[in-house]
Amino acid sequence: MTFESFHALPKLDGLPLVSKHLTRLELHGVGVYSSFPDFSSCPVLEHLEFNKCEFSLVQKILSDSIKHLSITQSISGFYDSFRAHICAPNLASLRLDEVYGWTPVLETMASLVEAFVRIPELCLDQCEQWHANFGIVIASLCDKHDNSANGHDSCVLLKGLSEAKKLTFFSYPVMYIFKRDLRCCPTFSKLKTLLLNKYWSEPDSLHALACILEHSPVLEKLTLQLFLEVPKYVEEMKGSPDPEELSAAISEFLQIIEVKCEVVDEYFS
Repeated sequence: MTFESFHALPKLDGLPLVSKHLTRLELHGVGVYSSFPDFSSCPVLEHLEFNKCEFSLVQKILSDSIKHLSITQSISGFYDSFRAHICAPNLASLRLDEVYGWTPVLETMASLVEAFVRIPELCLDQCEQWHANFGIVIASLCDKHDNSANGHDSCVLLKGLSEAKKLTFFSYPVMYIFKRDLRCCPTFSKLKTLLLNKYWSEPDSLHALACILEHSPVLEKLTLQLFLEVPKYVEEMKGSPDPEELSAAISEFLQIIEVKCEVVDEYFS
């Protein structure tokens, strides 16, 4: 879908949805506006999915009851006046897969178990300085493009995800939102499984990878996918770190390091 096609979607606007019995809601191909995504009047709603939807003028997705939230191939915060906020304190699983426009702000989710976040090419959180710096993202140079409510010192994604036990972070090279958040990196005190793509293995991203590892004290398994899109053939290598060579800042519980790549790199052979 193009940005123009999102604006042509049928619109859900007006008052918030009210239902005492609704437990699952799946929306596909609609524009969600105004206060409609305030689900505080749906007390038993637990499963919420948006696919190919538009949230350009939504300031907050709100629910105390939902346990599972999925937003895929949708556009959020297209206008630069604000980012949408996701306020779902009892969420257990979250999937943000190709959310275009501005990445939404995640508020505290103390019950979160698992989250998948993929930052797409059409995300507006990209640094215009990327090409000028020969393909290196320097988060401080990208601050002028940021529009989060509290400026560049506030986390957009990572603080809200810090209670999860399993995390998947995928991104394209020009995007800077993860590196920006890592300057105020929270501690992932429960994180045991971490899956990252090629974005995190690029030379200018190794400090970001190190930062996450240093802030994950009980991490048990790390998987690196050395590609942006899944290739036809994948080579997999798995091993355990040598405790004597492991940095004291890295989790002593780290038992498995798995590397997946299209072509075996000499560095990992």
